[in-house]
Amino acid sequence: MITSIQSGPSRSTDHEPAFSLPPDVIFVTVEDGSARLLDMAGRFHAVPPVGALMLQETLARGPEGAANRVAREYDVEPRQVQNDLAVFLRELEDRGLLCRQRNRQRWRRPATGLARLFLRPALAAIHRMLRSPEPKARALLGLARISFALFGWTRTIAVWKEAHARFPSRPPCESDEQTVRAVDQAVRAAAAGHLFEVECKERGLCCWALARAAGLDAALVVGIDLFPLTGHCWCEVGQWALSDDQDRCAYYSPVGRW
Repeated sequence: MITSIQSGPSRSTDHEPAFSLPPDVIFVTVEDGSARLLDMAGRFHAVPPVGALMLQETLARGPEGAANRVAREYDVEPRQVQNDLAVFLRELEDRGLLCRQRNRQRWRRPATGLARLFLRPALAAIHRMLRSPEPKARALLGLARISFALFGWTRTIAVWKEAHARFPSRPPCESDEQTVRAVDQAVRAAAAGHLFEVECKERGLCCWALARAAGLDAALVVGIDLFPLTGHCWCEVGQWALSDDQDRCAYYSPVGRW
């Protein structure tokens, strides 16, 4: 059972954390003390209980506080923990699963501006020029694939949400089922013969964009299955799951909604 989910910088307010999760990484702790690191670029990692405690305490209290907490928990010398912790944190940094807070701020701003410069006009053009559902879905799928490849999960979602904010939206009702099903079918048909190999992230984002353009509230959901460790992404509009079968989506525990 999942016990907590964290992404982005620590919520601690007593000091500036030395380390932070990169924008595209989600840290999920599990009832047995272990954890999962979800890199939204597509790589998921299992972390044993001692590593989960090290990372959780580092994010909240910094390396020194983490070493002291782990030393008390396992009744070992803090110096021994400090050495192991330094190796562990360096490995996470090398894999792009952890970053120093000062580097996170420098990394974020320029690329987000570039994403806006490229994606917002492209999305506006697709919605303005393409009226038929399947060609529009095909174009959005291609743009989603390029977006994730160039800008990653967090920037892509942020800019797509900005670009679709101009569409009025409302909660769906039973009479919207036909519209929702039409969106789902258009995306499935477009994905089946697409030039790019599109995955669940692209299909879910495409459904989300079409639902928003149709005036409906929608959410992009990421879920995981712990055993074995797998992830999935889909779009939700009210009671309906789009871009995949409802029964399949129900197997995954949601860890994030956008």
